[in-house]
Amino acid sequence: MELTPEKDKQARYRDARFNKQYDGVWQDVGKCVFCDLKDKYILFEENGMALTITLYAYIDGHLMIVPRRHVRSPKELNDAEWDTVRRMQYIAKKLFKEVHGIKGMQLVQKDGAEAQSTVADHLHFHCVPFDSPDLLTWNYRQLKYTPLQNVALYRRQAKKIATYDSKYTAKYVGTSALQVVVDLVLINERDQVLVQERLPENAIGADYMTLPGGGVDNFEIPLQEELAREVLEETGAIVDPEAMSLVDSRLETVPARRSSKHLGLSYTVTRRFVWNSYVLRGFDSKIKLTPGDDAHALHWVDLADVPDHPRLSDGVKAAIAKATQ
Repeated sequence: MELTPEKDKQARYRDARFNKQYDGVWQDVGKCVFCDLKDKYILFEENGMALTITLYAYIDGHLMIVPRRHVRSPKELNDAEWDTVRRMQYIAKKLFKEVHGIKGMQLVQKDGAEAQSTVADHLHFHCVPFDSPDLLTWNYRQLKYTPLQNVALYRRQAKKIATYDSKYTAKYVGTSALQVVVDLVLINERDQVLVQERLPENAIGADYMTLPGGGVDNFEIPLQEELAREVLEETGAIVDPEAMSLVDSRLETVPARRSSKHLGLSYTVTRRFVWNSYVLRGFDSKIKLTPGDDAHALHWVDLADVPDHPRLSDGVKAAIAKATQ
């Protein structure tokens, strides 16, 4: 059967490692291939991280985890990206067993120019189905030190270890692993509270309406200022951050919908986050509001109707109740 150009290219991808043609291929690319990921090869994407098929696989099923942004070292990943790497490792290992019947996995991550084998040192993690030790062969060397001697050598650097730990924590440990969500119980002079209908792809639970607000992106400013920005984006309302009062702060778990263009489906996930609710009273109901961002429509709901409202979650009802005590 005659190969089409695309089928011929795919066959060359498939056989390049086995035919020892790989080194001659990637050295002539002339660009960072991981800054140019193709959607047709991506299985799953979240928080700027992509789980993708490897064009030049070690073994059938070989996957990679690649950050969309060009970073050279794991230390440059933020908390959300690291958490996504862990999730994608879990997905990859499950897929290996489901698709190829292989239970083992090797995770190979190369750090530093000497260890990298790709253009421009773009960080990536190989998720390799592992069914036999002959897959990856190491050239072992005669060692100079015993295990205990190596321990002693490293323990002499105890102060350096402590220093490196402190530097890493100060420089790289962020606040994005557990999302912080802020919302506003905005009450007008008619004793009504503002709620929003969310876009279908961002629906929460049983298509609940929510308070205006959202996830915190900037931790360099007060949370109330971040909340004022979210309220403006979702409603068009300008609110004074200094006029807000904290109502409640709690850990919350809610079901949410997630859509994947790569998988072509939408499904339910569990979201866990820190939820801070604030209250602001006396908003002028005559001010024209315009839904935007995640908001599809805006509604004023009488406070008296909140306890039995079918489209308000228990968490939102509790926050409104505390705000009006």
